[in-house]
Amino acid sequence: MGISDLYLSIGQKRNISHFANIVRIAKSDNQITPEEIEFLAKVSKKYNISNEQFKDILKFPEKIPTIAHLDCIERIERLYELMVMVKADQHVEEQEVVMLRRIVIGLAFPLNRVDMIVEHSIEMNLNEMDVDSFTDRILKLLKMR
Repeated sequence: MGISDLYLSIGQKRNISHFANIVRIAKSDNQITPEEIEFLAKVSKKYNISNEQFKDILKFPEKIPTIAHLDCIERIERLYELMVMVKADQHVEEQEVVMLRRIVIGLAFPLNRVDMIVEHSIEMNLNEMDVDSFTDRILKLLKMR
């Protein structure tokens, strides 16, 4: 990424970081399916990721750090999009779960809840659930003792 990246707003840096996390999930099983590419294209538009950034991040997502300074609702919304990517090809691979756990930790979810959050997120049927319903369920998990 070039010198112009120094002038990106913190919001855009967060969006790029999140997009890179989604790409990490897509690449974690060493292949990106057409369904995953379709979802990546949709998310890149949502977050105003340029074609050049898209290509750079697709090649080297590990160069982009995870930015965790988000409020709880934003973190859960990002988790929802990560889960859509995990389930995009209808197969949840172990490598995707490992990467997801790392990203959930990087998003600053409570360490003692990471495994529970990941497991419950994988079990949820996202085809029957919108982001608000997903958020409500994760918030309930976070409030459990």
